[in-house]
Order: sequence, then structure tokens, then C-alpha cells
Amino acid sequence: MINVGTHTFVPEDDLVVIGSFTLDENANTLWVEITQDQVTGPWPWSYGILGFRSPLGYELGTVKAYSKPEGVIQRLSNGRVPLERTGVITFQPRSFNLAWIRRGNPWTLTFAAESGVTASSGVSVVSNSFVNAADGNGLPLTRITFP
Repeated sequence: MINVGTHTFVPEDDLVVIGSFTLDENANTLWVEITQDQVTGPWPWSYGILGFRSPLGYELGTVKAYSKPEGVIQRLSNGRVPLERTGVITFQPRSFNLAWIRRGNPWTLTFAAESGVTASSGVSVVSNSFVNAADGNGLPLTRITFP
């Protein structure tokens, strides 16, 4: 894992750029380890929104990301190789966390990242429900698509 940065959040923080990162060639996945620098106290820290933003946007998507003193690894991927490999790792704390920070409880997170390839199984599952308009009962259907 490569150290991307550490940030101590303040009440005015919204979307924070943690640091720059360049994905490996052909990488379609970014793993980000988030380590909370203080022990969880009597307050339960909530999550933030983690993302990798290139000049073309959030090509790997965003995820709801939690932190722990021992570290938590989050995965950003949608199965596609992004068009731009260089970007920034972003984190947006939720208002619940900012309320604790306003009350004098600092929240410092350290971010490390690694990129690579996640293989696809080629199987997708779609769940649909068909409803009989006369009685409101549904007939569940699962469709499995193979490559």
C-alpha cells in the first residue's frame, strides 16, 4: 500500500482531497485502507463517502467508507478500466461526524492505497418481480446471464 495522506477533519470540511494517486496500467480496482488515528470513544464515528476522482469524474464510483483504529480496506471498482489513470482520492465526512467534531472530538484518518485488477466471473444476476394487477401477488423471477 502507498501512503496517500492524513487529514484531521474540521467542522467546515465537505469534500476533502486526501491526495493524488496513479492507478497501475489496466487496473480496474483501487483498494484504500482507512486508519482512524484515535481510539473510538463513547461516540460511534459514522461513515464518509470515499472516491477516486480523475479529470473524467468518479470512473470507479464511490463507496460508503468506515474507519477503525486497526484499519479498514475499502474497494472502489465497477469492473471497468478507467480512461484516466491519474486522479485524487476524496473523502466526504457525513454531518453526523462533523457534529462530533464541532463538540471538540477530533477525527484524524490516514489513507493508503493500492491498485490492481479484479477479474470478473462473467455472471450477472437480475431480480425482477411480476405483479398480477388483479390481486397484487408477485411472481419472483431470477435471470442469470452467462457470457
